[in-house]
Amino acid sequence: MLNLNQYLLIDKATPGDGPQIVELLKSRAIDLQRKGSKQWGFLLTGQEDEEILELVAKGSFYKVNVTSNHLNQAAPAPQAAATFMLSDTQEEWDVHLWGQEDAQGTVYLHKLAVALEYKGEGLGDYLVGWIKQHVEELGYDKIRLDCVAGSEKLREFYETHEFKLLDIVDAHCLYEWEAKR
Repeated sequence: MLNLNQYLLIDKATPGDGPQIVELLKSRAIDLQRKGSKQWGFLLTGQEDEEILELVAKGSFYKVNVTSNHLNQAAPAPQAAATFMLSDTQEEWDVHLWGQEDAQGTVYLHKLAVALEYKGEGLGDYLVGWIKQHVEELGYDKIRLDCVAGSEKLREFYETHEFKLLDIVDAHCLYEWEAKR
């Protein structure tokens, strides 16, 4: 069982982490596809690979590694346990769903994915809490995200973490979390 408080290293991904992040996202897309979900199916075409690598290079992605000890020294050739993207500017997809907005004080959360080997160990729950705290520390007031409207499990996950459903656009639920300052 993973000890979430002592053995995780959460940091901005570097360009060298890009291929590993793409593979993690694709492995989750394959798993979802096997379960009959079309969520993230577009990742399997390879058409998004370059965009993801560019966003990693831009500093928008985070990587989560399991560390080898309490000193946060990563194990040799660590595999990413999870990844997610935070952006304080609207990407093209955000504009499509939310409309063009002044996003001041807002961060958009995308592509939160936990590696299959850590699924069911509470890592996703831990990361949402960490992301909320991190966003507040950076001075932002809101987190916005979208998810496929037909994914009841994912919707329940975000609602459990105090994200409020604001609208459904183009078969995607638009969720927002506001800091309690």
